[in-house]
Amino acid sequence: MNPKKLARPKYWKEGVRELTASDPILAKIIQRNKGIKLYSHQDPFLTLLRTIVSQQISSLAAKKLSAKILFLISLENCASTGNLQDNNYESVFLASKSSFKRLGLSHAKYSCITEVANSLNNNKQYWKNIDSFSDHEILSELMRIKGIGMWTSQMFLIFHLMRPNVFPETDLGLLKSILKNYSLNDYVSVREQLPDLKRKWDPWNSIAAWYLWCDIDPVPFVY
Repeated sequence: MNPKKLARPKYWKEGVRELTASDPILAKIIQRNKGIKLYSHQDPFLTLLRTIVSQQISSLAAKKLSAKILFLISLENCASTGNLQDNNYESVFLASKSSFKRLGLSHAKYSCITEVANSLNNNKQYWKNIDSFSDHEILSELMRIKGIGMWTSQMFLIFHLMRPNVFPETDLGLLKSILKNYSLNDYVSVREQLPDLKRKWDPWNSIAAWYLWCDIDPVPFVY
């Protein structure tokens, strides 16, 4: 497949500098993982596919299943066009979607990805201009799709649109990283401290989330 050019957030250096100055613990986490930076594939279907696949399964399992699906998309596209290059992944998925059930994708996730692909094909103007909408507007619109909730929508904001101030509070990996790094006793304590931490990290919660993920996974999953 021929991926679109990867993009990196322009605000990264400024955000890292301010977070390092405001939070000594996070500063150490950033220092340990400073070579790992967020980027976007710049394809909404790829990001949503990976995120939907990742719902309620481990990061490792999500990586493997996503890779299988994307490889099959490549094969299906090659069979129909004679090459491996295609930037319209959602159309390839819709044309051959029955093939994807054999990969271990649940019916609910399969249906959700199908609805996303249909939305991308039927509402091209909205998706073309999606970056002009506020975080709240995008969250509301995405969550109208059955199978997409707050976590999936927030991951889309971080990994596709690279919005700077998003923190998925229900993400287990983030809660684990906070528990480990901030010397808290349990997840109840983590949730009690989270509002104060988010205020400390504002307006760079997405950067804080990224480095917290990196600290528990040396090869973080880029959605």
